[in-house]
Amino acid sequence: MGGWQNRAGKTSLGMPFIDHPKGRAYYRHWAVAEPRAAVIFLHGFGEHTGLYHRYGFALNVADIDLWAIDQFGHGLSPGTRGDFGSIADSSDLADTLTELAEGERPGLPVVAQGHSFGAVVTLFRLLDHPDRYRAGVISGAPVVPIPELLDTDSAFDLDPSWLSADPFYVDSLENDPLAFVDADGAPLARALDTAWDRFGADLPNLSVPTLAVHGVNDPIAPVGAVRAYAEQIESLQINEIAGGRHDVLNDTAHREVAQAIVGFIGSRALK
Repeated sequence: MGGWQNRAGKTSLGMPFIDHPKGRAYYRHWAVAEPRAAVIFLHGFGEHTGLYHRYGFALNVADIDLWAIDQFGHGLSPGTRGDFGSIADSSDLADTLTELAEGERPGLPVVAQGHSFGAVVTLFRLLDHPDRYRAGVISGAPVVPIPELLDTDSAFDLDPSWLSADPFYVDSLENDPLAFVDADGAPLARALDTAWDRFGADLPNLSVPTLAVHGVNDPIAPVGAVRAYAEQIESLQINEIAGGRHDVLNDTAHREVAQAIVGFIGSRALK
């Protein structure tokens, strides 16, 4: 963990945070009284944890805890807008969340999950720490280069309609002051370049049971690349969401997606 100590606590206002050399990162915990498992979740570009209440409640109904963090440059965490920092920074945050979950419920099965850039970080964690998590879940995973992000001098500007057809979520992206669809694309491009250089060689070695939920109509990270990897990696299975766009956890089929994830966790993480 880079020679520093992960710490978690609360501010004077009672807000939960994780101490990191880059600043205090805000996290949320959707908890149930007697959880069967805990999910450690990393969001994607332009998002924050507050956009995942529906998903957290869906997991809670199935007696699954959700731990999620505002990554750097997002939500209530510090940093330049849209700049996650490095994959290692995000991985450190997920590591602390994992420690919190394990400390609160020793022995509870833990699942690593991430969306979009969060999915990239999650795949790194599953490759680097195959014994740490019982299973993995990824969505909207950009596992091959995205043409729009190959130019590190360009801005990243998303059309909300590429992300979701759910009016509630699109309204959040357009009116929530903590959400955004545009920012300097260079930091994200640099981080993704690191991932793309690695995935071709290492992703076929994925050994942790992992579910990819992916929108068939995802215009940002087309489903074909994940489908091709799922065909060659025994531990990776894909659930393609008909009509789904990039943010499948917050698209019109969000209930179907949550049910698929709950079913996967029940069958692969709770054996």
